[in-house]
Amino acid sequence: HLQVNPFFYPLLRRAFSIHEVDRHKGSLEVVFKVIGIGTDLLSQKKPGDMVSLLGPLGNIFSYPNKEDISIMVAGGLGIVPVYFLTCDLLRQKHCGRIYFLYGAKEKEQLYCMADLKKLKKKELEILYSTDDGSFGFKGYLDQLLKEVLKKEDKNKVRIYACGPEPLLAKLSRLTKEENLFCQLSLEVGMPCGMGTCMGCAVKYKPASGGKDCNSPVTYKRVCCEGPVFKAGEVILE
Repeated sequence: HLQVNPFFYPLLRRAFSIHEVDRHKGSLEVVFKVIGIGTDLLSQKKPGDMVSLLGPLGNIFSYPNKEDISIMVAGGLGIVPVYFLTCDLLRQKHCGRIYFLYGAKEKEQLYCMADLKKLKKKELEILYSTDDGSFGFKGYLDQLLKEVLKKEDKNKVRIYACGPEPLLAKLSRLTKEENLFCQLSLEVGMPCGMGTCMGCAVKYKPASGGKDCNSPVTYKRVCCEGPVFKAGEVILE
């Protein structure tokens, strides 16, 4: 949760996922796209500038067992948290097979490609998709995911995803139909980052089959109870 300006404008911090960590240097990287005044100010920072950081916030993905098949699904800038998870699994010499599915509307919206190319491990397979077919598989990420699932034991599959809400909604429906383990990292603005303002609240209902499946719809704060939720437990439009 970064303060992009030490003054009162813009007042609110900006929330980012951690892209990569250098444990030797004690540094971390965030990736962002300039879309407004906050990210524009952040893009103007120079080496040596001081930035106030609050974090880490919220929870994390639950890590797979060694025999599990991990499938990372990243849409656009949603690559960041699943890339971080992938790097950590490889660093820990995770023995299970890993697929990294990365998609966007067009090739120009596939970010961090150079970072992905550095992850050359025999247990990792990287697959790309674009809606217009300009790079990799022509079609949507959920379609590419279905192709991968045909080749693997679904009982061992664990899916980790981040991206635009329509993508996450599709994955929620698909994983519910196929009875698959899936966790979603939500991309939501976090005004305060401390659970006070309720500005990042999302609709929540325990997944069907659990003891609380008949409970009413409530709200969860992405900055505290999230950003990672089980697919099907957050209500996506």
